[in-house]
Amino acid sequence: MLPQKVLDNFARIPADTTNANDCNGAYNSLVYYAFFPTLSEPRLICPFCPLNEDDPATERATFVAFTKRQPLFVLQVHPPGYINLLSTRIAADKKMRKILRSLFPETAMPKLHGVSAMGQKIAFYSMDTINGCILPENVPTAGDGEEVDTVPANRWEFDITTEAGHQQFMRAVNDAISMERNCESWLKWLNEALCITQ
Repeated sequence: MLPQKVLDNFARIPADTTNANDCNGAYNSLVYYAFFPTLSEPRLICPFCPLNEDDPATERATFVAFTKRQPLFVLQVHPPGYINLLSTRIAADKKMRKILRSLFPETAMPKLHGVSAMGQKIAFYSMDTINGCILPENVPTAGDGEEVDTVPANRWEFDITTEAGHQQFMRAVNDAISMERNCESWLKWLNEALCITQ
């Protein structure tokens, strides 16, 4: 289960807020709890710049965990009410996909994980860095002008403050950390092998 101080931060988020800043403190404490269990971990969490000003989701907070200049994990934060609007769910989904694709050239890990948060509700994304495939799969909208629910609210099925939500979140975090460690070991072996052959 999440530490009580992290849960307390989530409890302070007003249920009807439309301001993502109300959620940032809770997710900031969650990210530091997840990625920095000891102070010796060489990782950096930083805000990700907006992709373009036309995107209604650009003013929302997005954080990327980096290790040695390699993106490791993406967290996108939105207010809780965004889950109720089709247009904001579509915008959040598009933004996550754009961010993952924009980080594709810098990613050495075999997979890049992303989490889209709307209040306490979270949805999981991942990009295979071999072929660029992003899950869940993108469902194109119909071209007849009528919006089709291609990003259902139940995509944000987990609540981070529950044991199931916490476990799912930590599964993605631990997978990212494990890939980071395996990648470091492989790069160290490769570097040593290249030095021996020269």
